[in-house]
Amino acid sequence: MPLYRLTLCLTAPLGTAVQGPTLFGQICWLRREAEGEAALKAWLSDPQTIWRLSDGFPAGFLPRPLARPRPLAPAQLERVKEMKKRKYVSRQAFLRLRDAWDEGQLRDEDTAPEPDCHRQITRNHVDRRGQGTIEEGGLFRVSEDWRFADERTRDLDLYVETAETLDRVRDLVAELGRQGYGRGASLGRGLWQVAEAAEETALADHPGPRRLSLSRGVLDPATMRAALWRAEPQAGRLGPQLSLAGVAPFKRPVLLTRPGATFEADGPGPFGRLLHEVHPDRPEVVVNALHLALPFQEAA
Repeated sequence: MPLYRLTLCLTAPLGTAVQGPTLFGQICWLRREAEGEAALKAWLSDPQTIWRLSDGFPAGFLPRPLARPRPLAPAQLERVKEMKKRKYVSRQAFLRLRDAWDEGQLRDEDTAPEPDCHRQITRNHVDRRGQGTIEEGGLFRVSEDWRFADERTRDLDLYVETAETLDRVRDLVAELGRQGYGRGASLGRGLWQVAEAAEETALADHPGPRRLSLSRGVLDPATMRAALWRAEPQAGRLGPQLSLAGVAPFKRPVLLTRPGATFEADGPGPFGRLLHEVHPDRPEVVVNALHLALPFQEAA
């Protein structure tokens, strides 16, 4: 299937990190509102059109692949420890080293840490029994990502793998950026413009045999062998379309691998799967735990 890269130019703070499963859920709501519930169900039943989604990464970077430990000389230990703190590798470095991936060959400019762009915002609890806010104990804080305010960090790369056309993918992602993504969308958070959209051929053109996952997904032993991963729980919520209608907003928590997981592919895929029964009252709700995975080869 084609692999697309979309560069998102953030124009407002993020109340929710740009993560594949959350993005997919909001894209499903956009499709349901535009095409109807029957069309959404048909889309979810076709494995060729279901999107494999990455997280949003700093423009020009990918998650650092988890690789097998290698013997190191004592002089290399401190450098390798420092490099492991850096979450991302540049797209150019991945392409340069993908035939024999070895972190020891990375240069300082090939890696980047997570941008430190979070701010604590103080807010008041509304007094639901009357007017105004709660006088005592009403203050609380939320964390927001303000990377949009710096032109060096405001662009994110999002990768999508699907048989759908690039124009269709771009239109849906752009519409989500106009309406607002994640927490605080009604307050002007989670806004972006699609600055660039193109088919990504270089990253997909390699025989493997290992794969680098750009997604948050689950491991399927039938198709994914010798996996290396770090797991992270996700406690998702329903969108306001259901929660404001009286449905309990909380999904069952799931454990997903972080982007950067690697594995040996057994067959063409798909890798991972859609997770069902993630909400106690709404069986149609799913979590997209499919992997968008790039082929590469570790050094011998």
